[in-house]
Amino acid sequence: MITLRAYQQRTVDDLFSWWVDHPDIAEIPIMVLPTASGKSIVIAELVRLLWAWWPEDKPRTVVLVPSKELAEQNAEKLRALLPPEITVGFYSASLGKKQHWADVIIATIGSIYMSAALLGNIKCVLVDECHLINPDGDDVGRYRQFLSDLAQTCSFRVAGCTATPFRGNGVWLTDGDKPLFTGVCTTIRIGDLIDQGFLAPMVRPIDIAVRINTDGIKTVTGDFHLGQLSERVHHYLPGAALESVKLCVDRKKWIAFLPSVSTAAYFVSLLRERGIDAALVCGGTPKEERAALVAAFRDGHIRCLVTVLALAIGFDVPDVDAVIWLRPTKSPVLYVQGCGRGMRISPGKTDCLWIDFSATTATLGPVDAIKGRKKRAAQPDQEAPYILCRSCGTIVRPASALICPDCGAVLRDPTAEKEAEAKASAAAILSSQLRAKITTYAVKRVTYGIHKKSGSPDSLKVVYWGAMLPIASEWVCLNHEGYAQRKAEQWWVCRRPVDGLKIIPSVQQSLEWIGAGYEMRQPLCITVNESGKYPEITQFTWRNHDGTPDEPTAA
Repeated sequence: MITLRAYQQRTVDDLFSWWVDHPDIAEIPIMVLPTASGKSIVIAELVRLLWAWWPEDKPRTVVLVPSKELAEQNAEKLRALLPPEITVGFYSASLGKKQHWADVIIATIGSIYMSAALLGNIKCVLVDECHLINPDGDDVGRYRQFLSDLAQTCSFRVAGCTATPFRGNGVWLTDGDKPLFTGVCTTIRIGDLIDQGFLAPMVRPIDIAVRINTDGIKTVTGDFHLGQLSERVHHYLPGAALESVKLCVDRKKWIAFLPSVSTAAYFVSLLRERGIDAALVCGGTPKEERAALVAAFRDGHIRCLVTVLALAIGFDVPDVDAVIWLRPTKSPVLYVQGCGRGMRISPGKTDCLWIDFSATTATLGPVDAIKGRKKRAAQPDQEAPYILCRSCGTIVRPASALICPDCGAVLRDPTAEKEAEAKASAAAILSSQLRAKITTYAVKRVTYGIHKKSGSPDSLKVVYWGAMLPIASEWVCLNHEGYAQRKAEQWWVCRRPVDGLKIIPSVQQSLEWIGAGYEMRQPLCITVNESGKYPEITQFTWRNHDGTPDEPTAA
């Protein structure tokens, strides 16, 4: 039996709540879960609940994956969580099985995308590694063809799951000419899982002598031209190999990422010359040989696996404790996926060494702070201007909205925008390694007002004041729906007047009560992170009944 972690259960709950709040099956959400957080367990629990709640409907489900390794990982968790009478089958040429009759079909997309008509009545499709779906176009690509063909025979709900809710060029999966996904229903953050002990932290060397210079290399489709990049990286490899051996001397299992098969093979030879058992695993490595090499690596007979992209997804060796990055990139997906190979936890492992011989980390920033971006080019037939939430990727209209209706994040703060300035991101691999500007302020008073914006529900604007000047603001979405409303209800329960008022009010009702003299609970202090573009309240300190400060609570 498998017991879900709290964040895994929250993910499951958030998806079902999102589906309830968005009954149109054309609205498709994304679950954002970091690498090594247990996406396959979440998928298995979703399927289990579908069958537990609606057994009479026979909610047959398809789980789409990009590789046989991920198919096998998902099958293991599904069989552990589902009762034996629910059949779990594969539809994958690489596994030699096409069990289209199964109750739960785990399918590699390359095998099933032309076979939707064989499956019968499907109620749910879950897409693992959904960042592989292009947000441009109607029926472009294998995933879209499969979903379009399946929709000709049955009606079903769809959800995606990924660690990176954006394409390789950084554009949100919810943005594009005609994106398949319409919002993000939940996001689990890397930093939170590190704090809770579910992911291993990444650490970096104090200094690296070898630095790959990418000046003059062309950019093609959002990333470096691979031919030019490989030629440039080749010249740096002797020095990088020597430095890697020195820096990783106390590390047990290493993975190295290179831009091409030729540079990867050369790096293997350089490591072997320096006494390191190294092997090359790439897309062209035969299946049996690849399995044998990964098994030898897992058992400790190979110290370093060198790859291009073959180990970026679905590779599960928890005790990897060094990642050597020799693949300069502008792609946040490659960066996050590569870094994730070292973040799994394992007995005796305290952290993973991240050796970046390029400017990738310095350019893209801490891996736990990577977010998507909106497409630069506006669409001429766009119905109305919009803004993309930086926290969850949801399309929000109007473009002047201050808060995200799905996750409650602050989209823009007009006051802070006037003083905002770009922050240089040192080459820290985690946000905790940056020097944060975090300040605790005494709160002298709190003011409440209504924020109105055409096309969006009203919100309650709360301003926390020091002696004379405002410290920070927050928007409370009492009139919204979904996650933003649930978050607002928690806010009200914590601060509602001491003499009762257990009913969760609308924005207008709350202001009437406050105006009638009901006293809202006021924090003694607030702690504000001022490192980013906008001030972010991170915790509140409240007063006990005897007047002494209580323990701080998270915002």
